[in-house]
Amino acid sequence: MGAKLVFWSPLEDTELPKDIKGMYFGGGFPEVFAQKLAENSPIRNAVKAAILSGIPTIAECGGLMYLCEQIVDMTGKSWEMVGVLPTTAVMDKRLTLGYRRAIALQDSLLVDKGTTIYGHEFHRSRLISDSNKPLFETYRYDCEEFMGKEGWVSPLNLHASYIHMHWGNSLEIPQRFLKKCRIFNSVFCL
Repeated sequence: MGAKLVFWSPLEDTELPKDIKGMYFGGGFPEVFAQKLAENSPIRNAVKAAILSGIPTIAECGGLMYLCEQIVDMTGKSWEMVGVLPTTAVMDKRLTLGYRRAIALQDSLLVDKGTTIYGHEFHRSRLISDSNKPLFETYRYDCEEFMGKEGWVSPLNLHASYIHMHWGNSLEIPQRFLKKCRIFNSVFCL
């Protein structure tokens, strides 16, 4: 779709790549690297500043956890994270796993209110507080079993959710993200 992917590491890099127009934080296991992520305060601060400046940002599952104020690992130790989302991700023994059908409860960077998307969840963490304006109402993908409300959103630039969206079923999602990235113009200098 014409995007140039620029790879960087929140573990190793101390600054964001120059001239980026958007950020995508996919899944992963930030709890495994929590200490190293916490120790890299220059990049955590750069990520926070970029998001607050309006850079279009997608954070799915582990990415959502990274954007929280803290991650509490399986031993109960708390690690400071980016701090854009006013909540803490706490590791739990309970596995949340399954395919989901999610209905957008409000407009976001990627979807309009009422849009149905499909994806999956796979995590052992929970948030200590939910958004007061959740992004999605979720169901099992194959029936009407309600799985809860979740997700964090800033309509202009941030889409954060435990749901790993299936873009192949909804090409308008990456198209919409890239459109926002192309028009991103901020006084923040990356």
